[in-house]
Amino acid sequence: MIDSTASATWTDNAPCGGRDEYVPDIDLLKSLKRLKEACGPLMDTCTACPFLVECFERVRPKASRFDGVCAARLWVNGRPVDEAAGAPPLPEEKSHAGTCGMSTGVKRHRRLGQKLCGPCRMVAQRSESRKAGQATLRRRPVPESAAA
Repeated sequence: MIDSTASATWTDNAPCGGRDEYVPDIDLLKSLKRLKEACGPLMDTCTACPFLVECFERVRPKASRFDGVCAARLWVNGRPVDEAAGAPPLPEEKSHAGTCGMSTGVKRHRRLGQKLCGPCRMVAQRSESRKAGQATLRRRPVPESAAA
C-alpha cells in the first residue's frame, strides 16, 4: 500500500503532478454547480490516467475527508459528488487495522492465533515493558549486628 512515507515516483509522471487545480479553491466549494463545471475536464483526465488506483490509495479521500478531484471523481468532504463518464470502479479503501509493526498488528496476530512477526514482537516487548512499570529498588533490612 502506498502511504505518505512510501516512495512514489509515479507522482512525477501522473498527469496531475504539480497542478494545483485538482484541489479547488474554497470559493468554488460554495457552489456545487460551478465546482462540477470547473472539475469536469480534470475528472476526464483522471479516467485515462494509468495511476488511478495508486492515487486513490495515496489520497484515501473518504478517510481524509478530501475536497477535490481524485480517481476520476469529484469529492467533497470525503464523499463523491460527481463521477467522470467511464470512470473505473474503485477498490475499497484499505484499513490500517492490523498493520504489522503497530499495536493493531499484534492484536491481529493474537486473534488469529499466529506467531508474532519481527516488527510485532518488538511492539509487544515495548508494550510489556511499559506495563511492568519502572523498576523499583528494594532495600534490604540492615542486620542489627552490622548497625552497631
